[in-house]
Amino acid sequence: MASPIVDNASIPTLTKSVTEESILQFESCGILERENIHNNYELAARRLGTTYTLASGRMSVTFASEALRRFFGPEVFNHSGSVNLKFLRPVKDGDTITVSGSVIQQDAVENGTQVTVQVQCHNQNGDTTAVGQGYATVPQG
Repeated sequence: MASPIVDNASIPTLTKSVTEESILQFESCGILERENIHNNYELAARRLGTTYTLASGRMSVTFASEALRRFFGPEVFNHSGSVNLKFLRPVKDGDTITVSGSVIQQDAVENGTQVTVQVQCHNQNGDTTAVGQGYATVPQG
């Protein structure tokens, strides 16, 4: 982030399309041989009564992390950033997720300023799918 961070500053929105292919590809990176509601239609139908697999909440964390990395810059976020989300609504094939947020707090810490960002994820219908906070420490100077 080139300019100083101001209270209530909005992070640039980030929009991602979710497809069955992206869900399966994402799952194949983390859970290689275990079938679950994210990679098996039949299991999702039995456990949840759905006709589709669900995107892992980790996908939304990844989207939020990308938005925060763009806001803070990779040199800051990759070294001191984190994100914590609460998942409110399932994300599935065909959804478009938009991440937005704004700075809600800044605290002086030993090596800079810890900046807290309130983060939201919404689908194409305007439904909130996840909420939480992201953090990064912006170095002094």
